Amino acid sequence: MTANQPPEDDVPQTPSGTPQAPPPAAGPIGPAFGVDRPQAQPEAYPPSAFAAPPPLAPKKTSVRRRLLIIMAAVVVAIVVGILVRSGVFDSPEMKVGDCVKQIEDDNVKVVACGSADAQYTVLGIVEKQSQISARMGACKEFPETTSVYWHGRNNGNGTAYCLKKL
Repeated sequence: MTANQPPEDDVPQTPSGTPQAPPPAAGPIGPAFGVDRPQAQPEAYPPSAFAAPPPLAPKKTSVRRRLLIIMAAVVVAIVVGILVRSGVFDSPEMKVGDCVKQIEDDNVKVVACGSADAQYTVLGIVEKQSQISARMGACKEFPETTSVYWHGRNNGNGTAYCLKKL
């Protein structure tokens, strides 16, 4: 006899001498105890139209996508910088025939021509002039010019406004 087997006198045997299976456990059986029937699962209903959707898992951005976004932002910044530096966004503040008032040593403001503030009238506009060339004779074609106002970037091109004193 081995250690895992029960003693022979406790196990009923068949007439041929083989051990017989033990009888089923005795006890109450019935629907009240839930032994003889499996539990019924509740019916699955479709989700309500008013129920909140399940939360979405946060999406992970790949390294390649991040690099593309960064590279695109750098390219846009470079293009905008080149355009600003070239003066594309410098719109002329004055038109020919406008009246202006000097508000600082190097700045003017457009005012109504009939107002007491009007000091100069714009005779002509010459674009793509350096500050030195604007002072040295950009307004030669406007002989009535009494003053030149230059607007632009230092060490770059700008616009010369040929002004006449009122």
